[in-house]
Amino acid sequence: MTEHTDMIKEKAIKLEAEEWGNKVAYIHASNGIIETAFNNGVRKFEENKPGGKKWTEGTKESPETLMQSFGRWLDDHRGK
Repeated sequence: MTEHTDMIKEKAIKLEAEEWGNKVAYIHASNGIIETAFNNGVRKFEENKPGGKKWTEGTKESPETLMQSFGRWLDDHRGK
């Protein structure tokens, strides 16, 4: 029975990490370009003018790396 409980807890943490990874880490605007960075390593760029280009850089972190990043974030923000 404990194995099943552990599997459920691990799956819940993975889902929480994925949700956290899709949240915005920061937004930065400079020289007419808006950069939106997400916790999972993806950065999206958009020129702030009519018909401006849009592009993406970076790739999503692997599930293991995302879990590590999420764990560090949790440690940093506990008790705040």
